[in-house]
Amino acid sequence: MTTAIDFSKFTFTAEQVRAINELTYDAVISAPEISLIHTIYPNIVTEKFVGFLSEGGLVGLASTGCTPSAQSFQIGSRTIKWSPVEWEVFISQCWKDLRSTMATYSLNTGVNAKDFTSTDYMNVVVDQLTMALKKFLIRFAWFNDTDADNVTGGGVITDGLDLDYFNLVDGLFKQIDTQVTANPAQLVAITENAGVSYVAQKITPANVIGYLQKLVFGAPNKLKGLAGNFILCTQSFYDGYIMALQSDKIQATYTNLVDGMQTVTFNGIPLIALPIWDEMIAEFEDTGAKYHAPNRAVYTNKSVLGLGLDDVNQFETVDAWHSKDKRTVNMEAGGQADVKLMNPDLFMIAK
Repeated sequence: MTTAIDFSKFTFTAEQVRAINELTYDAVISAPEISLIHTIYPNIVTEKFVGFLSEGGLVGLASTGCTPSAQSFQIGSRTIKWSPVEWEVFISQCWKDLRSTMATYSLNTGVNAKDFTSTDYMNVVVDQLTMALKKFLIRFAWFNDTDADNVTGGGVITDGLDLDYFNLVDGLFKQIDTQVTANPAQLVAITENAGVSYVAQKITPANVIGYLQKLVFGAPNKLKGLAGNFILCTQSFYDGYIMALQSDKIQATYTNLVDGMQTVTFNGIPLIALPIWDEMIAEFEDTGAKYHAPNRAVYTNKSVLGLGLDDVNQFETVDAWHSKDKRTVNMEAGGQADVKLMNPDLFMIAK
């Protein structure tokens, strides 16, 4: 059994570090607040259909006098089906594994030493586990693919990574790719993504304006007519836009989102940079010579990106308890979830 914190990087001595809270965190990229860019559907606990109504047909013919004939009129409809999958995290640790590490100072004494649920060590572990769960949600919602395979198997997942972390559902990128195959007009090709090396894939700022123009002005009119549209993008794409503005000596126009977050806009539409996409592409979709589509931008609306959950707090809740008979402390999280493009026609992607 291993410890939740990798203590192998610290040579333990009695007086080296006496408290877990003396350790300094490395800088990490935080997952975005999920409700900022997704519509959350709660209480999704089993397969469930959701129905949508669209516009009706044509009406209005010339009058037929006193004996009118009935005219046909039908309102369009469509459905999507939630198919939630169960996921879980289960971690178990024995107090004995902590005795030879600095975490020993965090343990209780006597017979209570076996129960370290309310210690500084556990506070750190639960805090980090909660952060990992939020990142799992982004990986689940965007990067999962039920047909996921490693690079050597013909897929895009970095060789050596366990595919079980990537094949729970068809995530949004997979659903977007499927839709683009059926309707290529929804795709704007980013030339740099076809580069044969990491360097060749660096986006050219001068090209970004053109990508944005195609992305926004080539979008369906129904998408253009929605309120609250945004462009989700990798940090590389966002930085390319900033540099393009600077090279043209144009002052970037910033707008406020939430919690003081500022972003630039294109044609009045906010770009929301998601550096966690860049991080996950680099870590999870690396061929060894280049990345899989490292520059991405999705023009859509929050209402299109649906996340179905049995419990809206499932990715922030960690249960921890002491098992007296096994003398372990256990941590558990879990739930049911699914993700859907609520209207596959209402997006454009640059990739």
